[in-house]
Amino acid sequence: MAEIKSTAKKLEPGKVEIEVEVPVEEIKTQIDRAIKEMAKSARVPGFRKGKTPRPVLVSHFGKEAILTRTLHDALPLWYEAALDQSAIKPIDSPELDFDNLDEQDKPYKFKATVPVAPRPKLGKYVGLEAEKEVVEVKDAEVEEPIERMRKRVARLEKINGRPAAAGDFVVIDFAGFVGGEPLEGGSGSDYMLELGSGTFIPGFEDRIAGMEEGQSKKLTLTFPEEYRPENLAGKEVVFDVTAKEIKERVLPELTDEFVAENSEFDTVEELRDDIRSRMMKAREGAAENLFREQVLEKAVETAEVEIPSVMLEKRSQELAGEFAIALKDSGVTFEHYAEQIGMSAEEVRKGFRNEAERQIKQDLVLDAVAENEVLEVSSDEVEAEIRAQASRRGIDAEKLLKKTQEARREGFVRENLLRRKALDLLAEKAIPVLHKHDGATKKEEEKPEIITP
Repeated sequence: MAEIKSTAKKLEPGKVEIEVEVPVEEIKTQIDRAIKEMAKSARVPGFRKGKTPRPVLVSHFGKEAILTRTLHDALPLWYEAALDQSAIKPIDSPELDFDNLDEQDKPYKFKATVPVAPRPKLGKYVGLEAEKEVVEVKDAEVEEPIERMRKRVARLEKINGRPAAAGDFVVIDFAGFVGGEPLEGGSGSDYMLELGSGTFIPGFEDRIAGMEEGQSKKLTLTFPEEYRPENLAGKEVVFDVTAKEIKERVLPELTDEFVAENSEFDTVEELRDDIRSRMMKAREGAAENLFREQVLEKAVETAEVEIPSVMLEKRSQELAGEFAIALKDSGVTFEHYAEQIGMSAEEVRKGFRNEAERQIKQDLVLDAVAENEVLEVSSDEVEAEIRAQASRRGIDAEKLLKKTQEARREGFVRENLLRRKALDLLAEKAIPVLHKHDGATKKEEEKPEIITP
């Protein structure tokens, strides 16, 4: 697209007028495109479909029809280009003031009155105080994934001379009865049950503990009130159980050889160091994200933000729509979900308004901070972000770049990057109040680093 010219001026709070001038070469390009599109379905006597010469097509359709089609197809493109050029973010459809396209040898002009969000009145956003957790990883936490690794390759050995206990595996035959009638799906033979796994209803595994090999027992239990299917909820059930065999899990010894065989590391210490490092990195990231969220919330609290109703309604509908799609992917309808939580579908949708309001306020405050601090995002940064997204999604970067450009989504990427920079600035200039789980706090007057006790 040949570059258009646009100028923007504020009319009143919440409205901007854009004057757009489209150059002659762009008009001619769009006219050619319109003729080609119209030719695809044209049936001109004496010519094969798609082979009609241009002069004949022009004569066949008529100049007025071609110019009308051109304006119909191109006006939205020119409007979007003007928005990109002016860095204006509309919150609703524009009011367009335009004439018919009746000349091809001079620029075409039109105006757009664009509704925009009012700029927030920022309060204090530098030097804000927010809590930040001092993270640590305890030795016992490092051992947990190692124990899981050992359990995955453990062997089961038969126990002789003692009753079953929590953590043991018991091979059982069982049959359940409700009201004297066999419980559908409530029987089995040679079933291996891990005591403590919570596989059966409450009380079942506890009563198996203490049984010895060959022992039979009658268990009288009650289905939980919230049990599904509902026809069994709260009902008494009797199980006849026989413990046929008791086994215990025998873990392999934790040695360098074991680690080398079952991981990418050569020694136990290397494995422990890696686990600790990954845990620390994850917790530091979580602590930093929570800190940034709190800083942003405080910046929003100190600002005066007005949200146009159309903007709030649009974001609410977007959130509800995204949630409905997620439910559908899980095989659940919006209405069924609402019924399950005891609300109407309309009540659930209204619940998205609070989240929509929170998101919009944050976005508007970040936009205002970016403008105040004259933050910028270069084209190289936009391209780098698109390539990074492609890498994370495992798709071809060049294809995603092309797709983003064709969909005119670079502005969306730039907007998100600009808000990220604004949030970076808020966090960098904030004052962390460090705390541990024991409630101790410490204020840092300079940019902090995570401290380990």
